[in-house]
Amino acid sequence: MLMNTLCAIALGFVLDSMLGDISFGAYPLNLLKKYLSFLDRKIKNAYADSKDARNAAGGMFEFLALTPVLVLCLCIFYFTYAVSDIFGIIVEGILCWSALSIRTPKELAAKVMRAAKENDINSARQYFHELTGMDASELEMQDIIRCTLEASSANITDCVIAPLFWMGLLGGVGGFVYRTINLADRIGGRMGGYEDHSGRIPSAFNRFMGYIPSRIAARFCLRDGSILCLDSDRGSQVYRAFRNDSQNKTAAQTQSACAGMLGVCIDSGYPNGTAMVLGEETEEPDPTGIYWVTQLTAGTAVIAMFIIAAVRVGLFFLFKYI
Repeated sequence: MLMNTLCAIALGFVLDSMLGDISFGAYPLNLLKKYLSFLDRKIKNAYADSKDARNAAGGMFEFLALTPVLVLCLCIFYFTYAVSDIFGIIVEGILCWSALSIRTPKELAAKVMRAAKENDINSARQYFHELTGMDASELEMQDIIRCTLEASSANITDCVIAPLFWMGLLGGVGGFVYRTINLADRIGGRMGGYEDHSGRIPSAFNRFMGYIPSRIAARFCLRDGSILCLDSDRGSQVYRAFRNDSQNKTAAQTQSACAGMLGVCIDSGYPNGTAMVLGEETEEPDPTGIYWVTQLTAGTAVIAMFIIAAVRVGLFFLFKYI
Protein backbone atom coordinates (compact mmCIF):
# COMPACT_ATOMS: atom_id res chain seq x y z
CA MET A 1 0.00 0.00 0.00
CA LEU A 2 2.96 2.35 0.45
CA MET A 3 3.58 2.56 -3.28
CA ASN A 4 -0.10 2.44 -4.24
CA THR A 5 -0.81 5.45 -2.08
CA LEU A 6 2.28 7.26 -3.39
CA CYS A 7 1.00 6.72 -6.94
CA ALA A 8 -2.40 8.07 -5.87
CA ILE A 9 -0.83 11.16 -4.27
CA ALA A 10 1.22 11.78 -7.41
CA LEU A 11 -1.90 11.37 -9.57
CA GLY A 12 -3.83 13.84 -7.42
CA PHE A 13 -0.92 16.31 -7.54
CA VAL A 14 -0.74 16.09 -11.34
CA LEU A 15 -4.52 16.45 -11.74
CA ASP A 16 -4.56 19.54 -9.52
CA SER A 17 -1.57 21.01 -11.39
CA MET A 18 -3.32 20.46 -14.73
CA LEU A 19 -7.00 21.13 -13.92
CA GLY A 20 -7.17 22.91 -10.57
CA ASP A 21 -10.51 23.00 -8.75
CA ILE A 22 -13.50 22.17 -10.94
CA SER A 23 -16.49 24.38 -10.18
CA PHE A 24 -19.16 22.18 -11.75
CA GLY A 25 -20.39 18.60 -11.75
CA ALA A 26 -19.90 15.92 -9.12
CA TYR A 27 -16.38 17.01 -8.17
CA PRO A 28 -16.01 15.78 -4.55
CA LEU A 29 -14.98 19.18 -3.21
CA ASN A 30 -18.10 20.82 -4.67
CA LEU A 31 -20.32 18.20 -3.05
CA LEU A 32 -18.50 18.65 0.25
CA LYS A 33 -18.97 22.42 0.22
CA LYS A 34 -22.69 22.06 -0.50
CA TYR A 35 -23.06 19.53 2.31
CA LEU A 36 -21.23 21.69 4.84
CA SER A 37 -23.21 24.79 3.85
CA PHE A 38 -26.43 22.81 4.29
CA LEU A 39 -25.35 21.67 7.75
CA ASP A 40 -24.38 25.21 8.69
CA ARG A 41 -27.80 26.58 7.75
CA LYS A 42 -29.77 23.82 9.43
CA ILE A 43 -27.79 23.29 12.64
CA LYS A 44 -26.59 26.74 13.62
CA ASN A 45 -30.13 28.15 13.47
CA ALA A 46 -31.65 25.27 15.44
CA TYR A 47 -29.98 26.15 18.77
CA ALA A 48 -30.61 28.92 21.26
CA ASP A 49 -28.20 31.79 21.92
CA SER A 50 -26.88 30.59 25.28
CA LYS A 51 -23.23 29.61 25.68
CA ASP A 52 -23.94 25.92 26.19
CA ALA A 53 -26.38 25.78 23.29
CA ARG A 54 -23.96 27.46 20.89
CA ASN A 55 -21.16 25.11 22.00
CA ALA A 56 -23.50 22.19 21.33
CA ALA A 57 -24.33 23.62 17.91
CA GLY A 58 -20.66 23.80 17.00
CA GLY A 59 -20.02 20.27 18.28
CA MET A 60 -22.97 18.81 16.40
CA PHE A 61 -21.95 20.64 13.22
CA GLU A 62 -18.41 19.21 13.43
CA PHE A 63 -19.67 15.70 14.25
CA LEU A 64 -22.10 15.62 11.32
CA ALA A 65 -19.49 17.17 9.04
CA LEU A 66 -16.69 14.76 9.89
CA THR A 67 -18.27 11.37 10.68
CA PRO A 68 -20.12 10.69 7.38
CA VAL A 69 -17.12 11.86 5.35
CA LEU A 70 -14.71 9.66 7.29
CA VAL A 71 -16.96 6.57 7.03
CA LEU A 72 -17.63 7.16 3.32
CA CYS A 73 -13.93 7.67 2.51
CA LEU A 74 -12.93 4.49 4.37
CA CYS A 75 -15.61 2.48 2.57
CA ILE A 76 -14.54 3.86 -0.80
CA PHE A 77 -10.90 3.10 -0.01
CA TYR A 78 -11.64 -0.48 1.05
CA PHE A 79 -14.01 -1.45 -1.77
CA THR A 80 -12.09 0.17 -4.62
CA TYR A 81 -8.83 -1.55 -3.68
CA ALA A 82 -10.80 -4.78 -3.25
CA VAL A 83 -11.76 -4.53 -6.92
CA SER A 84 -8.20 -3.90 -8.14
CA ASP A 85 -5.09 -1.93 -7.29
CA ILE A 86 -5.40 0.20 -10.44
CA PHE A 87 -9.01 1.12 -9.68
CA GLY A 88 -8.09 1.90 -6.08
CA ILE A 89 -5.20 4.15 -7.14
CA ILE A 90 -7.44 6.08 -9.54
CA VAL A 91 -10.20 6.65 -6.97
CA GLU A 92 -7.75 7.50 -4.20
CA GLY A 93 -6.02 9.85 -6.63
CA ILE A 94 -9.31 11.70 -7.13
CA LEU A 95 -9.60 12.05 -3.34
CA CYS A 96 -6.06 13.48 -3.26
CA TRP A 97 -6.92 15.86 -6.10
CA SER A 98 -9.97 17.06 -4.16
CA ALA A 99 -7.92 17.57 -0.99
CA LEU A 100 -5.35 19.74 -2.74
CA SER A 101 -5.94 23.24 -4.05
CA ILE A 102 -2.74 24.62 -5.54
CA ARG A 103 -3.44 25.78 -9.08
CA THR A 104 -6.76 27.61 -8.67
CA PRO A 105 -5.74 29.93 -5.75
CA LYS A 106 -2.47 30.67 -7.59
CA GLU A 107 -4.35 31.61 -10.76
CA LEU A 108 -6.81 33.83 -8.88
CA ALA A 109 -3.98 35.56 -7.01
CA ALA A 110 -2.19 36.11 -10.33
CA LYS A 111 -5.36 37.68 -11.75
CA VAL A 112 -5.51 40.03 -8.77
CA MET A 113 -1.86 40.91 -9.41
CA ARG A 114 -2.46 41.70 -13.09
CA ALA A 115 -5.56 43.77 -12.28
CA ALA A 116 -3.57 45.70 -9.67
CA LYS A 117 -0.77 46.40 -12.15
CA GLU A 118 -3.36 47.73 -14.61
CA ASN A 119 -5.04 49.69 -11.78
CA ASP A 120 -8.34 47.93 -12.60
CA ILE A 121 -10.03 48.11 -9.20
CA ASN A 122 -13.27 46.40 -10.27
CA SER A 123 -11.50 43.34 -11.67
CA ALA A 124 -9.21 43.20 -8.64
CA ARG A 125 -12.23 43.21 -6.33
CA GLN A 126 -13.93 40.47 -8.34
CA TYR A 127 -10.90 38.16 -8.39
CA PHE A 128 -10.20 38.82 -4.72
CA HIS A 129 -13.77 37.81 -3.87
CA GLU A 130 -13.35 34.60 -5.89
CA LEU A 131 -10.10 33.87 -4.05
CA THR A 132 -11.32 34.48 -0.50
CA GLY A 133 -15.12 34.69 -0.58
CA MET A 134 -14.87 38.06 1.19
CA ASP A 135 -16.80 41.17 0.19
CA ALA A 136 -14.29 43.48 -1.49
CA SER A 137 -16.70 46.19 -2.63
CA GLU A 138 -15.28 48.78 -0.23
CA LEU A 139 -11.60 47.80 -0.40
CA GLU A 140 -9.07 50.06 -2.07
CA MET A 141 -6.26 48.69 -4.23
CA GLN A 142 -3.62 48.67 -1.47
CA ASP A 143 -6.03 46.85 0.83
CA ILE A 144 -6.72 44.24 -1.85
CA ILE A 145 -3.00 43.68 -2.45
CA ARG A 146 -2.29 43.33 1.26
CA CYS A 147 -5.27 41.00 1.85
CA THR A 148 -4.30 38.88 -1.17
CA LEU A 149 -0.81 38.48 0.31
CA GLU A 150 -2.43 37.50 3.61
CA ALA A 151 -4.82 34.94 2.08
CA SER A 152 -2.28 33.45 -0.34
CA SER A 153 0.38 33.00 2.32
CA ALA A 154 -2.13 31.33 4.66
CA ASN A 155 -3.23 29.03 1.84
CA ILE A 156 0.28 27.57 1.67
CA THR A 157 -0.64 25.67 4.83
CA ASP A 158 -4.38 25.18 4.35
CA CYS A 159 -4.45 24.14 0.70
CA VAL A 160 -0.97 22.71 0.06
CA ILE A 161 1.24 21.49 2.90
CA ALA A 162 -1.41 20.32 5.39
CA PRO A 163 -3.28 18.17 2.82
CA LEU A 164 0.03 16.74 1.58
CA PHE A 165 1.16 16.08 5.16
CA TRP A 166 -1.96 14.07 6.00
CA MET A 167 -1.90 12.34 2.63
CA GLY A 168 1.69 11.36 3.26
CA LEU A 169 0.68 9.83 6.59
CA LEU A 170 -2.79 8.43 5.88
CA GLY A 171 -3.24 8.51 2.12
CA GLY A 172 -6.12 10.08 0.25
CA VAL A 173 -8.50 9.45 3.14
CA GLY A 174 -6.32 11.48 5.49
CA GLY A 175 -6.00 14.34 3.01
CA PHE A 176 -9.72 14.53 2.29
CA VAL A 177 -10.66 14.33 5.97
CA TYR A 178 -8.24 17.18 6.69
CA ARG A 179 -9.82 19.23 3.90
CA THR A 180 -13.25 18.54 5.42
CA ILE A 181 -12.06 19.84 8.80
CA ASN A 182 -10.53 22.92 7.20
CA LEU A 183 -13.65 23.70 5.18
CA ALA A 184 -15.83 23.12 8.25
CA ASP A 185 -13.85 25.87 9.98
CA ARG A 186 -14.10 28.14 6.93
CA ILE A 187 -17.87 27.64 6.70
CA GLY A 188 -19.03 27.05 10.28
CA GLY A 189 -16.07 28.05 12.46
CA ARG A 190 -14.19 31.20 13.33
CA MET A 191 -12.64 31.36 9.87
CA GLY A 192 -16.21 31.60 8.64
CA GLY A 193 -16.90 34.58 10.88
CA TYR A 194 -18.55 32.75 13.79
CA GLU A 195 -17.00 34.51 16.76
CA ASP A 196 -19.57 33.12 19.22
CA HIS A 197 -19.20 29.74 20.93
CA SER A 198 -20.57 27.86 17.92
CA GLY A 199 -17.30 28.45 16.09
CA ARG A 200 -14.99 27.17 18.81
CA ILE A 201 -15.08 23.43 18.16
CA PRO A 202 -14.66 23.59 14.33
CA SER A 203 -11.75 25.99 14.81
CA ALA A 204 -10.18 23.83 17.52
CA PHE A 205 -10.23 20.78 15.21
CA ASN A 206 -8.67 22.80 12.40
CA ARG A 207 -5.93 24.21 14.65
CA PHE A 208 -5.10 20.73 15.93
CA MET A 209 -4.86 19.24 12.43
CA GLY A 210 -2.85 22.19 11.14
CA TYR A 211 -0.44 22.59 14.05
CA ILE A 212 2.45 20.49 12.73
CA PRO A 213 1.87 21.14 8.98
CA SER A 214 1.86 24.92 9.52
CA ARG A 215 5.28 24.81 11.18
CA ILE A 216 6.61 22.60 8.39
CA ALA A 217 5.11 24.91 5.77
CA ALA A 218 6.84 27.98 7.22
CA ARG A 219 10.23 26.26 7.11
CA PHE A 220 9.63 25.08 3.55
CA CYS A 221 8.73 28.67 2.62
CA LEU A 222 11.97 29.97 4.08
CA ARG A 223 13.97 27.28 2.29
CA ASP A 224 12.25 28.00 -1.00
CA GLY A 225 12.70 31.72 -0.43
CA SER A 226 16.47 31.28 -0.27
CA ILE A 227 16.33 29.37 -3.58
CA LEU A 228 14.32 32.24 -5.11
CA CYS A 229 16.89 34.76 -3.78
CA LEU A 230 14.38 36.38 -1.43
CA ASP A 231 15.58 37.71 1.91
CA SER A 232 15.22 34.43 3.82
CA ASP A 233 17.41 35.71 6.69
CA ARG A 234 14.99 38.55 7.39
CA GLY A 235 12.15 36.08 6.84
CA SER A 236 13.57 33.84 9.57
CA GLN A 237 13.91 36.77 11.96
CA VAL A 238 10.34 37.96 11.38
CA TYR A 239 9.04 34.39 11.60
CA ARG A 240 10.63 33.84 15.00
CA ALA A 241 9.43 37.23 16.25
CA PHE A 242 5.83 37.19 14.98
CA ARG A 243 4.75 33.56 14.43
CA ASN A 244 2.68 33.50 17.64
CA ASP A 245 1.32 37.06 17.37
CA SER A 246 -2.12 36.19 16.07
CA GLN A 247 -5.43 34.69 17.12
CA ASN A 248 -4.96 32.29 14.21
CA LYS A 249 -1.51 30.87 14.94
CA THR A 250 -1.82 28.25 12.20
CA ALA A 251 -2.07 30.90 9.48
CA ALA A 252 0.48 33.14 11.21
CA GLN A 253 3.33 30.67 10.58
CA THR A 254 3.51 31.10 6.81
CA GLN A 255 2.14 34.64 6.94
CA SER A 256 4.99 35.84 9.15
CA ALA A 257 7.59 34.01 7.03
CA CYS A 258 6.26 35.55 3.81
CA ALA A 259 5.90 38.99 5.41
CA GLY A 260 9.55 38.91 6.47
CA MET A 261 10.88 37.82 3.09
CA LEU A 262 8.82 40.46 1.25
CA GLY A 263 9.41 43.25 3.76
CA VAL A 264 5.72 44.00 4.31
CA CYS A 265 3.17 43.80 7.12
CA ILE A 266 0.31 41.31 7.00
CA ASP A 267 -2.83 41.49 9.11
CA SER A 268 -3.56 38.08 10.62
CA GLY A 269 -6.51 36.81 12.62
CA TYR A 270 -10.09 35.62 12.23
CA PRO A 271 -12.87 37.53 10.44
CA ASN A 272 -14.63 39.90 12.86
CA GLY A 273 -11.79 39.36 15.34
CA THR A 274 -8.82 41.43 16.43
CA ALA A 275 -6.21 41.53 13.66
CA MET A 276 -2.54 41.26 14.63
CA VAL A 277 0.08 42.87 12.41
CA LEU A 278 2.82 40.45 11.38
CA GLY A 279 6.12 41.74 10.05
CA GLU A 280 7.95 45.04 9.89
CA GLU A 281 7.05 47.20 6.92
CA THR A 282 10.08 48.30 4.93
CA GLU A 283 8.11 49.13 1.80
CA GLU A 284 4.52 49.45 0.61
CA PRO A 285 3.02 46.16 -0.62
CA ASP A 286 2.99 46.02 -4.41
CA PRO A 287 1.59 43.49 -6.89
CA THR A 288 5.01 41.90 -7.34
CA GLY A 289 4.75 40.50 -3.82
CA ILE A 290 1.72 38.45 -4.91
CA TYR A 291 3.86 36.89 -7.64
CA TRP A 292 6.49 35.83 -5.13
CA VAL A 293 3.91 34.29 -2.81
CA THR A 294 2.54 32.22 -5.70
CA GLN A 295 6.09 31.06 -6.46
CA LEU A 296 6.56 30.12 -2.80
CA THR A 297 3.30 28.15 -2.98
CA ALA A 298 4.53 26.15 -5.97
CA GLY A 299 7.99 25.64 -4.48
CA THR A 300 6.77 24.37 -1.13
CA ALA A 301 4.41 21.95 -2.89
CA VAL A 302 7.28 20.49 -4.93
CA ILE A 303 9.52 20.19 -1.85
CA ALA A 304 6.74 18.41 0.05
CA MET A 305 6.11 15.99 -2.83
CA PHE A 306 9.79 15.09 -3.06
CA ILE A 307 9.94 14.40 0.68
CA ILE A 308 6.77 12.27 0.63
CA ALA A 309 8.12 10.27 -2.31
CA ALA A 310 11.52 9.78 -0.68
CA VAL A 311 10.04 8.65 2.64
CA ARG A 312 7.53 6.24 1.11
CA VAL A 313 10.05 4.73 -1.32
CA GLY A 314 12.54 4.38 1.51
CA LEU A 315 9.99 2.66 3.73
CA PHE A 316 8.95 0.38 0.88
CA PHE A 317 12.48 -0.94 0.40
CA LEU A 318 13.07 -1.07 4.16
CA PHE A 319 10.03 -3.29 4.73
CA LYS A 320 10.75 -5.34 1.63
CA TYR A 321 14.31 -6.34 2.51
CA ILE A 322 14.14 -6.53 6.30
